[in-house]
Amino acid sequence: MIRIYINILCISIFLAIWLSLPCFAETFTYEKVIKLSLENSHILKSKFYDVGISSSSYKQSYANVLPQISFGSRFEKFENLTDTTSPEIINGQLISLGLDEWRTSVYFTGEYNLSNLYKKMPEINYYKALKDYSIYDCQTELKNLIRDVSDAYSALLEAKIKLDYSEMILDQLKEIHSLDKSLYEKGEISYEDLLKIEAESESTLKEQTELRRQYGVAILKLSELTGKKFNAEDTFQEIELKDNFNFVEPDIKSLPEFKAQLKQQEALKDKLKSAELDFLPDIALYTRYDLYGSSYYSLSSSLNNLRKTAFTAGIYLNMPIFDGGRSYWGKQKALLELKKQEEKIKQLRQEKNGEIQNLNLSYAELKNSLERYENLMKYYKKILDIDEKAYKLGERSKLDILGTKKEVLSIERDMKVTKNSLANVEKKLEIEINGGYYDCNEYCTYKH
Repeated sequence: MIRIYINILCISIFLAIWLSLPCFAETFTYEKVIKLSLENSHILKSKFYDVGISSSSYKQSYANVLPQISFGSRFEKFENLTDTTSPEIINGQLISLGLDEWRTSVYFTGEYNLSNLYKKMPEINYYKALKDYSIYDCQTELKNLIRDVSDAYSALLEAKIKLDYSEMILDQLKEIHSLDKSLYEKGEISYEDLLKIEAESESTLKEQTELRRQYGVAILKLSELTGKKFNAEDTFQEIELKDNFNFVEPDIKSLPEFKAQLKQQEALKDKLKSAELDFLPDIALYTRYDLYGSSYYSLSSSLNNLRKTAFTAGIYLNMPIFDGGRSYWGKQKALLELKKQEEKIKQLRQEKNGEIQNLNLSYAELKNSLERYENLMKYYKKILDIDEKAYKLGERSKLDILGTKKEVLSIERDMKVTKNSLANVEKKLEIEINGGYYDCNEYCTYKH
């Protein structure tokens, strides 16, 4: 019995310790983080539903060019409150001689607006253009999301690289300070030299504080974009560079954001056509078929007495003469909206050209800088090798070795930061070419 209690106590202690431990660290790649953002983005999901809404509006617009057929009926108890016994005529129908009775009326109506064939077609095209616009707008949001995640992921990696190397540089500074302190105590260096290395160490510690803040902010930003709560223990792998990346500048008209604005322009043209057609007359065909039944005894008897009473058919014509300027100002508004959209397209073309050229220039400069850093690293490694050999021969001091190692760490840090920035720009160029190899139809096509 005591053994059972001991086992239960051990299990309880183990569970308590296990539950108190922090969450297990995970390893994330750039592609995995992008996938998380696409799956969890509320903005992207909202754009997806916009596609569904615009698709429904487009299909609904077809109802305006189809015939309208309806069925109606009335069941009522009529009680005459006058003393007259003359015939009662309601809606042009002789329905009684003033007697109390049950009444049933049934009618079918049909109407077809011939004017819809020339008035509503631009409206249908307007909704079709808006449907296409919503698809391209969703694809644009997808591109923007991938770009934002790329920037956040790159900023996180940069902060992590700098933080890691600041730790290694600080270790070198601590060792240098220890040696300088010994030399100062022996009187071989001045107090000023000792203060300089202490100030450099303090500056590195201050830099670490800022880097930790930047790293925490980057984790929060990435968590916000992906819907996944990351922590400082998680590992984020570097963005891989392509060996043979060749950027071919895309045609601006092929970009989803440009296509979206062109569809917006197309929709506004159809809206202007629709406003111009408001000045034309409305023509409609209509028909009505009436049945009527009445009975003094009961409602069922009135139903049994249903009989054909009238059939009506005709043409309805309405020609607007004066509407207070509603149609005129509606046309002017549509015209100004179209002109405004044309200016937006010109502005977008200019901005995208500048953005793509800037990315391409940044890519070329960063690639050149990376090559310079790689060459510089080769030289410093040779220098370090020479210093180490000279130290073994007694021609160099330990301080010389540590100083060179510190320089190597600084250059290696800057080289990795440059490589990370280059990889980020490369991903952005890929996004401009083809959306970053992600299928837009998977996220921006609404299926009923």
